[in-house]
Amino acid sequence: MNVILVFVATAYALSIALSLVVGLTGGHESALIGLAYLSMFLPAVAVLIARAAMNEAPRVHWDYFPLTYLPVALFLIPGVLHAAMLPMMVTLQGGVHWQNWLTPEADGLYHTPVSRGWGALTIQGLVGHIALNAIVGLAIVSFLAFFEELGWRAWLLPRLVDRIGARRAVVITSIIWALWHVPFQLSGIQHIDGVSPMKLALTIPLGAMAAGLILGWLWLRTNSIWLVAIAHGASNNWGQYAFKYMKESVTPDKDLAVLTVGSLALLVVGVFLLWRGVESRLGAVSAGITSF
Repeated sequence: MNVILVFVATAYALSIALSLVVGLTGGHESALIGLAYLSMFLPAVAVLIARAAMNEAPRVHWDYFPLTYLPVALFLIPGVLHAAMLPMMVTLQGGVHWQNWLTPEADGLYHTPVSRGWGALTIQGLVGHIALNAIVGLAIVSFLAFFEELGWRAWLLPRLVDRIGARRAVVITSIIWALWHVPFQLSGIQHIDGVSPMKLALTIPLGAMAAGLILGWLWLRTNSIWLVAIAHGASNNWGQYAFKYMKESVTPDKDLAVLTVGSLALLVVGVFLLWRGVESRLGAVSAGITSF
């Protein structure tokens, strides 16, 4: 248990330290806000520190990638979020308000914003750019998520499974992971215009915890760091993908309500998955087949 405490304490200390640097220099408007990307590397750093402090030998297995679960990793969390959030947004805002440039102009072309660098596009070109943006975004975010998942699902979760059982281990890991994000919300690293940091810190962790239940279930079913990293990347990049092409809301509290509905939907799905299917690979997890 000591090595687990060292890991968790180190991960939290690094989270707080990074948040202080950004928060004390201006929060989301800080000149150092780019350091926010380092947050996703911190759990992997915490693993290295915990291993060195406790003289623990590494055990790494990288060859698990059951393709049957790839669609689940790619689409489960984004699908649940969109299925819950889009109807709620329609209810609160009276419809879906797409950005103006998604409507063709008199010449039949879609004149995209200069900031995107796409230029004027036919419908085929627009679809192609949106698809490419989704693929590249997923690849980049999944790469970053890989280092976060090395700590939470590949390292912490199997060790807790050995000690307290699979379901409780998934729940505890998800709660620890969700609360680890709170300094990022309070400091402005995670930011929504018009929503106070305190309100974010009181609401966003629910979504992180709920997503953690699904990621933990996926780990137990597959023992694949690759699939869990992809699922994490899909959650971050595709979880609200349709909303990236909608007009900015003038009612941030409604946006937060929409996010909360998505979080509750993930929570329902995560609880259902844990209730229905964590037993099939418990022996593999307990044996440490895939751990770090």
